[in-house]
Order: sequence, then C-alpha cells, then structure tokens
Amino acid sequence: MSNAPNPKLLDLRAQGSRAVQSFMRTFGPDDASPDADSIPMTEKKERPKRYVNPKTGKEISRLKSVVVDSKGNVLMKRLITLSIVGAFCAACALMFLSGVAVEEEPPKAVKEEVVVQDDMQAKWISRDDFCMSCAHAPSRKWSWWFGWGSCDCFAGWSGACCDIPHLNSGECALYEDTLEVIHDHSVVPGIPFHKDLVTSPCSNAWSIDALGQGVAPVVVNMLYNVIDEQPPQYVRDSLDELHAATQDNSYWSLVWETLKMFARIFTDDRGAEYEMLSSLQECDGVASDYSTDSTGLTALSTMGKCYEAQMDALDGTHDEGYKPTLPEYNNFWRLIDAEESVLFAMVDSVNDTIPVAWMRNDDMFGWLRTVGSNPDMLRIATSADFGVNFDVTNAMYNTAMGESGSGTLNAALAAGRLFMMDFSIFGDGVEDNNGKFLHAPKALFAVPVDTTQRLRTVAIQQYQTPSTEHPLMGAPDPGIRDSWDTNSDGSKTFGSSLSEADKKTLVKWAMLKTSVQSAESSYFEVVTHFGRTHLVMEPFMIAANVAFHETHPIRKLLHPHFEGTLHINQGAVDALISEGGVIDKIFPPPISITQSLAVASCKDFLENFNDNMFDVAFQKRGTTTLPAEYPFRDDGMLLWNAIKDWTYKYLTIAYSSDAQMRKDPWLKCFWDLLVSPSGGMLQKVGDNNNGKLHTRRYLSEFLALIIWTSSGQHAATNFPQKDVGAHITMNPTSSWSKGRLDPADLDISNWFDMLPPLHEAFDQLNTEYLLGSVHYNRLGRYEEDYAAGHFEGEYREAELEFQAALENVRSTILARNNEAGTMRGDVWPYEILMPENTPNSINI
Repeated sequence: MSNAPNPKLLDLRAQGSRAVQSFMRTFGPDDASPDADSIPMTEKKERPKRYVNPKTGKEISRLKSVVVDSKGNVLMKRLITLSIVGAFCAACALMFLSGVAVEEEPPKAVKEEVVVQDDMQAKWISRDDFCMSCAHAPSRKWSWWFGWGSCDCFAGWSGACCDIPHLNSGECALYEDTLEVIHDHSVVPGIPFHKDLVTSPCSNAWSIDALGQGVAPVVVNMLYNVIDEQPPQYVRDSLDELHAATQDNSYWSLVWETLKMFARIFTDDRGAEYEMLSSLQECDGVASDYSTDSTGLTALSTMGKCYEAQMDALDGTHDEGYKPTLPEYNNFWRLIDAEESVLFAMVDSVNDTIPVAWMRNDDMFGWLRTVGSNPDMLRIATSADFGVNFDVTNAMYNTAMGESGSGTLNAALAAGRLFMMDFSIFGDGVEDNNGKFLHAPKALFAVPVDTTQRLRTVAIQQYQTPSTEHPLMGAPDPGIRDSWDTNSDGSKTFGSSLSEADKKTLVKWAMLKTSVQSAESSYFEVVTHFGRTHLVMEPFMIAANVAFHETHPIRKLLHPHFEGTLHINQGAVDALISEGGVIDKIFPPPISITQSLAVASCKDFLENFNDNMFDVAFQKRGTTTLPAEYPFRDDGMLLWNAIKDWTYKYLTIAYSSDAQMRKDPWLKCFWDLLVSPSGGMLQKVGDNNNGKLHTRRYLSEFLALIIWTSSGQHAATNFPQKDVGAHITMNPTSSWSKGRLDPADLDISNWFDMLPPLHEAFDQLNTEYLLGSVHYNRLGRYEEDYAAGHFEGEYREAELEFQAALENVRSTILARNNEAGTMRGDVWPYEILMPENTPNSINI
C-alpha cells in the first residue's frame, strides 16, 4: 500500500484497526496486543449461553437490529436493516379450518382403484417434530449464534424452527384448537398469521452469501465515496476473493477474507494487524466448530463500524438536503466499470451534466417495461383507456411512431399494438410526505406496424386526470431529440440550434419519464415484490407444514422452496415495514398506506389464484405475442414449462391415479386449509375455478405456481434492483418535487429537483444493490443446495430430468442474449432468469 494514505482515510483507519483488533480480543488471550508477532490461539474464551450486553446485563435477541461488542458498544444498526430489507414482506399466513372438501369426480363405468389410508400412512408417516426448513427433527443442542433449541440443520439457511402441531391422521379438526391466529386485514401481515410461528434460522449459510455478495461491496464502496478515491485493484481483488469464499460455504473462509481485506485497506503496510490475522491460521477448531464461535458477528461488526463511520462522514461533508450533480450521482458506485452498467441509459459520458441519453430516445424506457423489477404490468390497451382524462391524439401517435395520415391510432388499437401502464392504484398520489411525492401516471406504448421492432413510448400523463400543472404530453419530435453540442471534456449539452421552447419540451419529457419510473418503484416494492411474492407464499408454507408429514411427497417437493422465507418475512415485519424504517424513509407513501396496498395485492393474488398461472396471466393482459421482444415473458415461459413438467412427473410417481390422489387425507387437509375463507382464502382455484380438486394435472399446475412464485417470479422482481433499482437518476424511489410542467422558467433544474438528496440517494443505492446481489440456493438443485438424499429412486430420476431441462433453458437464454439486432443482444443481456441466477426460495 501507499505510505502516504489519503488524509480522509486516517479516521476510518483507526475505526477499522480497532475493529480488526476486536477479533483478537474475542478469540485471543486477555493480554493479546496489536503488535504481538505471534499470538497463541489454542484456547478460546468460554461463551455465555445467552448473548448479554455487558453494559446493561440484558439479553439481546439475534434478530434485533442492534449488535454490540464485548464492551457493549453499538456496532451497527443501519447495516442490519439493509441486510434484511430484501424481505419487503410480513409474516402472512396461517389458515383457519373450514370444511371445504376435495370433490369426488362423478361415478364412472370403470371401477375406481381402492386406496387404503393405512397404506399411505405406512409409506409416508414419520416423526412428528420437525424443522420447517430442512425436514429434520430439531436438536436441542446449544448454538452460540442462535441459542438453545436451534435446529441441527445443515441444509442451508432455514425458514424457522417451530412447534406447529402435526396432524398424524390428516384430520384438520385439531387445527382450530391448537393454533392462535391473527385476522387483521388493515395492516401487515394482514393475512391470517400464527403469531408464535417464527423463531430462528437454522444455519449460517445464508449469512455467508449475504455478507460476501452484498454487504461487503456496499461497505467498501461507501468508504471510497467518503475519501473520494477510486478503489485500487488490490481492493477489487479482495472483494473477488471474498465473493469466492461464499462459494465454499465456509464461514471461516469468509471471515478470513473479510478481515484480511480490511487489514489491507486500513493499514499502510502489512504490519501488526496483518500479522495478527496471519496468526489466526493457527486457531484450531474455529473453522469447524461453528456452534461455539462468533466470527460471523465479528465480521459483520467490522463492516458495521465502517459503514456507520462512512455515513457519518458523508453527513458532515454537505449541508442537509444537498443534491449532487449528475456526474456525482453517476460516480456513486465505484466498484463497477461504467461501460458495463445501465448508466448510459441516462448519459453519453460520465462527464455529462444533463441526462442526454434519457432525452434523446426512449429505447431503455420502453425496454424496462419488459425486463425491470415490474415486468408484468404492461397490458393491452382498450378503447376504455381513452377519453377526456387521457386524450391521446392521432398526431401524438404519428410523431412517436413516424407514421402519417389519419386513423393510425385507431388502427393500432384495433390491431392490438397499443399497450398501457396505469398506476390508478395510487389514486391522487402522495402530496409532500416529508418532501417526497408520488405521481399516479398513465403511459401509452405502441408496437410499430412492423411488429418485430421495439416498443415505443407514445404519451405520458403524471396523474389520472390532466391539469394545467400536469398535462398529457406526447413524445417529442425526433427532430429536436438529437441536437447536442460537445464540450472539450467530452460532455454534451443542449444544441445551440435548439430554441428555448424545444429545450423545455425535452426537459418536460424527461420529467414525465422519471415520474413513471418513480411510481413504478413504489408499485414494484409494495405490490409486485412485497405483496405478490413474499406475502403470498406464507399460506402455502403453513398449510404444508400443518397438513403433511415431513416425508409426504408433496411436502418434500415444496419444502426447499420455502427455505428462509418465514424468517426473512418476520425480520421485515419487526425492523423494516414500520414507521421510521427504510421503506418509510425513501418511498413516498405513508407506511400505513404501504401496508394496506401490500395486503390488498396479496389478497388479490389469493382470491384470483388461477389467473396467476404464468401463461394465463399473459393471456389476460393481452401480451402473449407482442411486444415481440419480451425477455421476462419468453425466458419465464421456459422456466414455467420446465417446472410444470417436473411437478406433473413427480405427481405421477406419488399417485398412480387421480383417484388415489383424491383419497389422500393429508392432501385433503392441505387443500381445505388453503381454500378456507378464514384461512388461506384461495378463490378461483381448482380444475374448474370452483375450489374443488379433481386431477393430478391440475394439482401439478397448482404446485408449479407455488414453485414459480418462490423462484422465477421473485427473481424477476428482486434481482433487477442491483442494476436498475440502484441507478438513482434513472429510478428514484420517490419524486422529491411535485414535478410541475407549467413553470414559465422551467429548465433542467426542475428535473434535478425530482432526484433524492445525498443521504437518501445512498440509502437507495446501498439498499437496492444489496437486495439485488444476494443469491442463495438455485432452482432445481435440491441435492446440491438443500439436502443430500432429499429425493431418492424414481423421484431422483425425475429431479435429474428437471435439471437437464433447466440446462436447456440456460442454453436457450444464452443464445437469445447473443442475438444481434435485439436489445438483449446489442444493449443489455437479460440474465435474471438464468437457472443459476434463480433461487429455489424467497430468502432475500
């Protein structure tokens, strides 16, 4: 390292040095000193059986958002909130019994197979007590990280350990007497929820991935923003080594790489601290004896100290409410090559001071409708969309599409080439909630007559009803959209040939697109992500664990797809979806509105279950074939079909006939719990949408939708956050002004007014990057990522067929991403639904 470090690094170095040394205080003898050449590590300090704050003497829950060191000092609050923010969900579902039975088919001429219940009991029954994450009985051994009674589970990060009563006979009558549920649909969780269900996760594997893939890059990036330097190559290499350590699933490797990286950053040479770290290699047992070491806590604490110091330093560099310049915004994320990011959706050069690319064309704006975190909102337009409150003209259409003549708009409508995004769910929007505004826009898009061409933007309106302040506006004339002057540093500014009116037109259009992006951010987080994936999964998780034995085939099929969800949901309820949480800080709706919208969207999914089948949903939205290039639809359909084939093959092994399936008492219990009006509340479900289950074919699609929601659907909405959601200027989570379009002196500063202040900008960047970075487990990899021997015999053969199908999906997506002349081939490859990027379960 340099012998003359940046002066701004000195204070942070002191913080880091103390954090590194605290590791030695935790595991070394009492007289360990920073400058010791070699520190024996043959013995570890005895650990208390509960984590106690030495200052207060009180026990501290591992699930809380405050971590303290051996002296009781608070090491991190904000970081823990960030690390669980990906849940955006609440504990949401334990069903209450109702007597809705599986319906028998009408009698047939052919005699049905006689099924003896005892035969199925003998085949499937096993232990009564189980771990919800791994289908193993919980041990009562001590775990330093989780306390007494944690699961002895090595299958990865779990959902929860719990004591849900097990129904050996498949009878649901016990359910009412033994489970306490909550029915309050006004707030999160809203859906019936067993209040004592969630306790602790079972292992640290998820923490490894979260720290190495998400938290560490965020903290290091923040540090170099504070000192205003670009990270040197050795720091980038350290992050690569740290990420590689997560692949080994070794907490010790992760901690070693973490502390080694900070030693490199916080010291001028490989001196005392680095030698201390080297001596830790002699520490017998730390790598293997997870139950008695707290290295994970130490690693997170190290990063927590750094993060707190960095945020404090940033707060002290500028006045409250400071708005960065465009180059400053674009330089916030210093660990990636700008050329490989979506930065150039906004600018041509990192030196641009105005959003040149955002005003020049709408290619990325249209593309985000099919690949962003909200890729399933686009729907076909109908005549009901037009009228006095959205009076799109033929001239607007012709300008956007390069067509001419009368009747072209109506012709496009009749041909099914017009598409809408309508945020009417937001009503009149949000008016100045602590400086944050939410629009409720409408946007019209169109596919050209040559339907192989890209989706184009025709018109945008900021609110449901137009006004002088917020009028409907069509896309600018292409003739004024490519007039730019180039400065000596390569940056561009408005062309000298443009009139002031032309400049205002371009600024207004940029503001309108930003209004849509901001509204979509709130919609995605609250509805698409929070309500329709995290919340939706809980009824199925609880019903499966109540109704099925741990060895029941359907339970074994579904359980890997529930891993981690209950725990991350509960963490969000406790620390995130509450007043003063991250959602409350950076999104415009008041937290009560956020909660009610999330619950409403979850209920809408449950009450229209069959409409959410992946192929059916596109049919209902009218987007089955157009737009022609629609990666979420096209790649998602590959995964959906592979999952459906897998579930059907699986059920033909579990049940020799539809009749045998209908006579399964545990399946009957599972179904009854889900369709109960006071339980899972499923409606429009069953073979004929009437709440009755007849066939294995329908059950395979029912189970496929559960698996799809926990895997592909959640991946599609969550992981674009790393690139799109973290891109502050393209995707602000709130509009920080009302965005009026009528000021006489309107200029580019009015667009900048819509962007977040410095502190909130970093909150958005860090939160969304972390959420979109953590990939834990992989779709279909049950043996490798969940539990060895999970499926055996014919089930294992079917699993291998599923994995082969996923490999074919992967090959097809790779070929599509290399296809010339397409957005995904020429601009931005869509890799979100690559099978290796699609987790089995919702765990972030």
